[in-house]
Amino acid sequence: MNEPATARRHQAEQRRLQLIDTALAVFAEKGVDGATVKDLSQAAGVAQGLLYHYFRSKDELLEAALERHYFLPELRRITALDRDRPAAEVLLEVVTRLAAMFRQHHLFMRVVLRESLSNPLVVERLERGRREAVRVLGDYLDSRVAAGELRPHDTETTARILAYAVAAAHLVGTPSDDFLPALVDTVLHGIIAQP
Repeated sequence: MNEPATARRHQAEQRRLQLIDTALAVFAEKGVDGATVKDLSQAAGVAQGLLYHYFRSKDELLEAALERHYFLPELRRITALDRDRPAAEVLLEVVTRLAAMFRQHHLFMRVVLRESLSNPLVVERLERGRREAVRVLGDYLDSRVAAGELRPHDTETTARILAYAVAAAHLVGTPSDDFLPALVDTVLHGIIAQP
């Protein structure tokens, strides 16, 4: 194999990933519309022409950043639930992992939330993740209803409540330590006094 060609390809791929990662940070700070090609190239420490060598437009760079930093596989791992474990245990684990994932991917979350109001590509990625999380979590809740642990209810709504509450808590900086256990307890036991 031609070692210089392999080294060049590797270097080119590393440069491309650097541009993507830098763009995510710039988009998070300035927004896609607010970030100029000059901002992007300066942040990456490259000439504007080099940026265009790898990406034809800011939108193509945004798409690459969304693809590279999209956490759907991680979300699938988080929601790969053991259907035989009790709901209180599993749901607390799921919301805790979701909160940690949102913290870990804070730049991605900032870009997605900012751009979700106007960018169809971002809306599609956000919707795909939401659908996946709600479906898998709803399926788990259905299994616990079938096992007799939970009463029959609209499991999709419960899944949405959990996912949306964790996302909203992340957005406003709510500390997870007390909030997440209280969220799971409230969802599982409600707010009506037991007779």
